Formats: sequence, structure tokens, C-alpha cells
Amino acid sequence: MKEKAKLFKIFLCGCIIIIIAAIAGTYYLLRAINSRDKNVVDHLKELKSYSCDMKFIVKNDKQNLEYNCRQYYLYGKGYRLEINKERNLIYKENAVYVFDKENNKAYAKADKQDDIYKFSFIGEYIGMLYTNQNINYSIRKINGVEYALIKIEIPNQNRNTKYAVMYVNGKNNVPYKVIICDEDNKEKMEIEYSNFIPNDNLDDKLFEVPKL
Repeated sequence: MKEKAKLFKIFLCGCIIIIIAAIAGTYYLLRAINSRDKNVVDHLKELKSYSCDMKFIVKNDKQNLEYNCRQYYLYGKGYRLEINKERNLIYKENAVYVFDKENNKAYAKADKQDDIYKFSFIGEYIGMLYTNQNINYSIRKINGVEYALIKIEIPNQNRNTKYAVMYVNGKNNVPYKVIICDEDNKEKMEIEYSNFIPNDNLDDKLFEVPKL
């Protein structure tokens, strides 16, 4: 009887030690993840400019539409988007200025509310990081590379753009891709970034509005 009681005490102590170790491990893991998330977010918020190549994929039930683009951002100057070497778009405040290279024509759109390309700009999500409370963080390893995933609820009424998940390389804090999902968690857009240069020395002329 005494032997059984002794074994029970040893077993109980072992269970307590395992539970404490699990709690401590989870605590330090969460602290490490939170610290990493803070570093990623702080790095993104400090971006004053960038340039990158981009593949923009729009997904629907019938087909996927793919656009190869070049993107620029300069704080205080706006965005520049070059689409398939056919059009240049300059984003300033609430207007979009378009230069159609094929037809050598320029025009302006007064409102970018319905413009899907705005979801490709990292700066849009940086703004949401300041104002949005519905943000979740996680870590995922893809092909041996660890990424910080930032899930952000998009503040609009469009059912097809309910939230975005940004993948950021955990080693260099460079955005890798953004996935846009609808209210049914179905992927609607995917933006892949390459040749990303943070705080690039960009010429102001890149953001000049085309003559209309």
C-alpha cells in the first residue's frame, strides 16, 4: 500500500512538473511571437518609400486574371503603379491619374473606392495597422522560410474584400505576399511581391501627374 502511495506521489509530481513546463514554454513562446510581431509591425510602419515588382492575381469562379506590375511608394508623394507595361497609375489623395500608353491618353478618376489595385499597396495596410483593432498574428514556415502572418480586417462594406492576410519574411521583415478573402473565407485576390527594396531612393518625378 505504501509503495502504491509513493508511486502515486511520484506520478503526481511528474504531472505537475510537465504542466508547469508546458505553461512556461507556452508563455515564453507567446512572448517571442509577440516580440517578433512588434518588430515586423514597427519595421513596416517605418517605411518611408519602397519599390518592388508585383504579380496581381484576381480570382473568380471562372478564371484567374493575372497582371504583372511594378509598384512605387514615396511618403507624401503617393503611389505609382505600372501595369503590364500598358498603363501607369498615379495615386494621390482620393484621385487616380491614369496614363494609357497604348492609346497615348491620360485621364483621372475622382474616386478610388472601387479600384481593386489599391489593395496591392503595402501602405494601405500600414495605415490599417495604426487604426484597426481587429488584427491577428501568427507564424508559418513555408519551404523552410518563417513568415509572420498579419490578418487585418478591411474596413469596407464589400463582401468580396472582408479581410487580408499579409505574409512578411521573418528574417528581413520584407512583405512576401498578401491574400484577400471574402466573408466566406474564399481567396479573391493574391498579390506576390519580389525585388522589394525598402526605403528606396526614389525620384519625385515618378509621382508627377500626367497631363490630361
